[in-house]
Amino acid sequence: MKILIDENMSSPRLAAAMLAAGHDVEFSTALGRQSQSDARVMTDAIGHGRLVLTRDYEDYADLHDLVIASGGRHPGILIVRFDDEPRRNLSHRAICTALANLASAGIPIDSQVHVLNQWR
Repeated sequence: MKILIDENMSSPRLAAAMLAAGHDVEFSTALGRQSQSDARVMTDAIGHGRLVLTRDYEDYADLHDLVIASGGRHPGILIVRFDDEPRRNLSHRAICTALANLASAGIPIDSQVHVLNQWR
């Protein structure tokens, strides 16, 4: 999968795990902008044909709704939810496992929002 990692998920260890799992990853900050808005990250993801990996469920769910309501499409949005109980959170390895499980499920990813925690 071609994935754009949002700044709130940017971790060299996560990127290394995703690369090792065969994904093509890029940090949103690598596009030359620090602290860019979620709308800008989404625009960049669409322009580069990359799914967005983020922790911002509400903001990206709203952006998804806007894109779809306007008749547009996007490569997909992948959400990682974090809980008050850290043991329930996804590790870097678990994120890669969830990506593999989602990909192998054969369901649409394009123009969809998927919470990776549900694909452990």
